[in-house]
Amino acid sequence: MTINRRIFAKMLAGLGLWAAPALAQDKTVEVTMKQAPKSRFVPETVSIGVGDTVKWTNPAFVTHTVTFDPSMAATPADVALPPGVSPFDSGNIDEDQSFSHTFTVKGTYKYVCKYHEAMGMVGTVIVN
Repeated sequence: MTINRRIFAKMLAGLGLWAAPALAQDKTVEVTMKQAPKSRFVPETVSIGVGDTVKWTNPAFVTHTVTFDPSMAATPADVALPPGVSPFDSGNIDEDQSFSHTFTVKGTYKYVCKYHEAMGMVGTVIVN
């Protein structure tokens, strides 16, 4: 019988016979695109660490975007990026689809849904 080292280490740790080393774990934070009573990102602001991922999910039948590109925003000031970060956009996110982005630069990122920005569908990601 052959046993994988990781499985063996987990078995020993489970029995209290061995402490597994702490491994770096990047986290994923979930943001939902809500429709009613108005279109918005929930939560509107998230705080994460460098290397963490934000996953936006659209459960609604209305198409949304996650737009970090001031040139695509109706009000360019609604979008902000830390110095040196290139603009990016999710493209259309249809019903039950999602978009994920891993943040590698500290700073404050402001974004919009380019279709519902005028309705207040804006968000912020703070990377510490």
